Amino acid sequence: EDALRILRGVRFAVRYDLTVHPATKQAMFAQASLMDNLARERVFEELCKLLPLVTAEDLIRFAPILAAVIPELKPMIGFDQRSPHHAYDLYTHVAGVVAGVPGDPVLRWAALLHDIGKVPTFAVDETGRGHFYDHAAKGAEMAEAILRRLKAPNALREQVVLLIDKHML
Repeated sequence: EDALRILRGVRFAVRYDLTVHPATKQAMFAQASLMDNLARERVFEELCKLLPLVTAEDLIRFAPILAAVIPELKPMIGFDQRSPHHAYDLYTHVAGVVAGVPGDPVLRWAALLHDIGKVPTFAVDETGRGHFYDHAAKGAEMAEAILRRLKAPNALREQVVLLIDKHML
C-alpha cells in the first residue's frame, strides 16, 4: 500500500541489525519500482535517515533498492574500473567510502555520489587501462540533478555538489 515501507524496511534492518527474511527481501526487490510513485521529498527524507546508519555491507546488500530510487547508481554495480588503483568494482568502492566517512548527511551524500560521474566518462586506453577524465565535474553535475530531483534542501545540495566537484584535489 505504501512503497515507502520498502525503504523503511531497509532502514529498520540496518538500524536494528536484522536479517530480512529471504521471501520478504525478494518481494522488496521485486516491488522496488513502486517507489517511483512516491513523493521525492519522502524518499529523500528516508534516505537521510538511512545513510548515517549504513555500513558498506548494508549498501551492497540493498543495492537494488537504492538503485531503484537513485537509478544513476545501477550502472555502478559490478562496474570494472580497469585500474590498478581500484581493487573493487565501482559500487563496492563507493560503499566503502560511504562507510568510511562520519555519519553527517552532507558527507554521506557526497560519499555516495562522489564517483557517480565515472560511468559516463569512462575511457579505455591502448593498454586496456580505464580512465575517468573530468569525472568529478560530471559527477557534480549529476549530483546536482539527483539532489534537485529528490528535492534536497539547497544548502545540503550546494555543499554536496561542491565536495564532489573538488574531491580529486
